[in-house]
Amino acid sequence: MTSQNTTLTITSSEMESRYQKAEGLGQGVLSKKVAFNTTLYPIWMGDSDCFWYERESKEGKEYRLVDATTASNQAAFDHSALATALAEAADKQAQEVDVDNLPITDVDMTIDSGKRAITALEFTAFDKRWRFDIATGNCTEKKFISKDWSISPDGNIGAFVREFNLWVCELDSGKETQLTQDGEEFFQYGIAASAWGMTMAPAVQACWSPDSKRIFTTQRDTRQVKELPVVQYVPLDGSIRPTVESPKVAFPGDEHIETLRLVSINVKTGQLQEAAYRQIPVIRNSWGFFDSKLGWWSTDNRTAYFVDMERDYKTARVVAFDTQTGDTKVLFEETSTTHINLMLNQDEYPALVPLPETNELLWFSERSDWGHFYLYDLNTGELKNAVTQGDWLVRYVLDVNTDTREAFIQTAGRYEGRDPYYRDLCCVNLDTGELTELVSSDHEIQSIAQTQMNTQIMWAWADVSQSNGMSPTGSYAVYTRSRADEVPVSLLINRAGDTILELETADISGLPEGWQWPEPVKLLAADEKTDIYGLVFRPSDFSPEKSYPVVSHVFNTPEIPWVSKGSFTNGGLFGWNYLDGAALAELGFIVVQIDGRGTTCRNKAFHDESYGCAESVSNLDDHVAGIQQLATRYPYMDMQRVGITTHT
Repeated sequence: MTSQNTTLTITSSEMESRYQKAEGLGQGVLSKKVAFNTTLYPIWMGDSDCFWYERESKEGKEYRLVDATTASNQAAFDHSALATALAEAADKQAQEVDVDNLPITDVDMTIDSGKRAITALEFTAFDKRWRFDIATGNCTEKKFISKDWSISPDGNIGAFVREFNLWVCELDSGKETQLTQDGEEFFQYGIAASAWGMTMAPAVQACWSPDSKRIFTTQRDTRQVKELPVVQYVPLDGSIRPTVESPKVAFPGDEHIETLRLVSINVKTGQLQEAAYRQIPVIRNSWGFFDSKLGWWSTDNRTAYFVDMERDYKTARVVAFDTQTGDTKVLFEETSTTHINLMLNQDEYPALVPLPETNELLWFSERSDWGHFYLYDLNTGELKNAVTQGDWLVRYVLDVNTDTREAFIQTAGRYEGRDPYYRDLCCVNLDTGELTELVSSDHEIQSIAQTQMNTQIMWAWADVSQSNGMSPTGSYAVYTRSRADEVPVSLLINRAGDTILELETADISGLPEGWQWPEPVKLLAADEKTDIYGLVFRPSDFSPEKSYPVVSHVFNTPEIPWVSKGSFTNGGLFGWNYLDGAALAELGFIVVQIDGRGTTCRNKAFHDESYGCAESVSNLDDHVAGIQQLATRYPYMDMQRVGITTHT
């Protein structure tokens, strides 16, 4: 520390102001108060090159329609007309239907592909389902179908769970039929796993055959799993006396764990066929088996496939299931002496992509030390070829076109000298592995993939469950370009990577006066040879002439990266870690976030640094070494006042 630095002293009123700024930033995580349009979620319509999205503002939201072929971006429909029609149909006062913030969710738009215009909307409002016809201006109530139901491919039947059993309902007549009879509290059909003692995925876990005649589902078995008493000191019912709950939770080493029985059911006859296979262990904490794409059908309407992962994550198998006879066959198996990843970010869905049209599987593996895709023939179980390879990794698959035999993917680490976490957007041929770059720069490229459901789509304050970065035709893509120290910009590009439209530039007017962009930094790990990366946050009234205490802001988990690469919602936790660090800095700290050895989204060897010793994740020595290096760059970091905390 140089002599010009002075210890920071502030008054009580200044401290109050600091807390108010910190609170404002923190509230931006669960509300839209800090920054708007920070990530764009396109909802493509049918097989067209048109999509809609929600434009955010301080007043609310506006639905926009983009036609990529004509490079147009306009209001998707007359918001005032819909507000008026909805208020009348729902018998609401006009002020209850705010035209600038329509109280509608689960929106589905119908487009006239010839005129490139929206003809109708279906949506949920006031606990009912509605249809707004744009030509007539009428808003009519429709039969409400829970979004947690599984709807058959022909659109005629919905599957749901009631009293531990699987039921179906004919959508036109409303006739309900109970498909299973032996479900019970701890042996339930069609529900998600509960490895944490709770179920977070409400949707029924069932997969329909393409001809809508059979259902592939699971029966969750926790009958012999031990209970874990949990005391609720502040009961949700408002009472003051603590209560005890006893969820079923299996600990490492327990003889009995949570498992799934795999069955197929003939919807017409109710005949159930169990797979001639052991009950498989639950590996996806609280996320659904079929939501996670761990089970799917062949186009022959008879063969189903599933992934069986051992509980220690050292063996993964892909198994074929004859749903008429119950016979099963292991098609291929992968083993490892350490943890097998089906995806890099363990809080997201597996990255594997079934290709029923060709009976192939795009399989994610780190067998080469780097996360890549391998193409398997599901008729034989044989490996056809490595789709990607090299000392870099694949992060996401946006779309696969089996007609053109190409996949649109996001890769990272292909450029020496660039932050290896920064993603780009490419196209790769499934058979030759030829890679074509669409977008790449010294930025984080956020283009929505469906496997991002947990950390991106699920937390978004928008109707984005059907969002995808690529158009159905493969001719266009939408992405948001940002960096931790830059304003996000969302763009529409064509197949050649040329910019067609600048769709949105984020509105950051909610940031505090004097906002200091966090600084991305490259450091050396404690081993003095491994590059590690982090962010440095400074308060909005920062002065290099002052001396600041330092906080190491950590979230040490082997499952997810902690350091945001993009700004705001373009970080790994939908802006939570980004704004959390910024809020803490406003209290008068220099805040440092680092992804040390043992964390994910690098090569397998980097991740395996913490294998078998979870307490070493992100390596505390790496944080110490990184902060010491930063202190030599920035004398205002007071190394006599260094603390550590996790997220708030």
